[in-house]
Amino acid sequence: MRSCVGDSKLPGPSGCRARQLGFMALLALAGLLPLVGARPALAEARLWGTVSAVTSGTQLTVISPDQGRIQVRLLGVDPPELPRKNTAGVALEGQPFGQQAADYVRELLLEKQVQLDTYGKDRAGRLLSVVWLGEININLTLVKEGFAWVVPSLTFTNVRAELEVAERQARVGKYGLWALPDPEPPWEYRRRYKLTPE
Repeated sequence: MRSCVGDSKLPGPSGCRARQLGFMALLALAGLLPLVGARPALAEARLWGTVSAVTSGTQLTVISPDQGRIQVRLLGVDPPELPRKNTAGVALEGQPFGQQAADYVRELLLEKQVQLDTYGKDRAGRLLSVVWLGEININLTLVKEGFAWVVPSLTFTNVRAELEVAERQARVGKYGLWALPDPEPPWEYRRRYKLTPE
């Protein structure tokens, strides 16, 4: 199983930088990334702040100088489930790569300054965001490294197109969860165990 944790320059060990550059070239050739580091144009707002907590692979607390404490959910990505209890109180061990996804995001972002391209709020009131660490799109990186699926109901096509290319690349390369013989999408796992999305 391959993961890309540990390099201080970019997310991942040696070899991951080459994969990232190859991935950017693929996006550019496909016409999905006009410029490396290009930001989506349809975000509602752009905010910045420091990540003070990472509670899962997609949930952050960001302290913004303008807005104070903000609860954030990464837009369009769904990592494997972490251990938790279902509605009947039965403890579930979670899915393979769930903890690795959360640890990966925590290692990348905790106490770091980030920029948020926001796209409204979810039902829990969290800002749905594409999170940027410098020029690194964390949502995209999480999918590219095989730590998350693209959410099937994602409607923001400018965000979805890049994520779908990243998921195909991760599947072909068998990165992260795609090294498993038959990984179960988290929405199917939640349905099977009667879990509500977090």
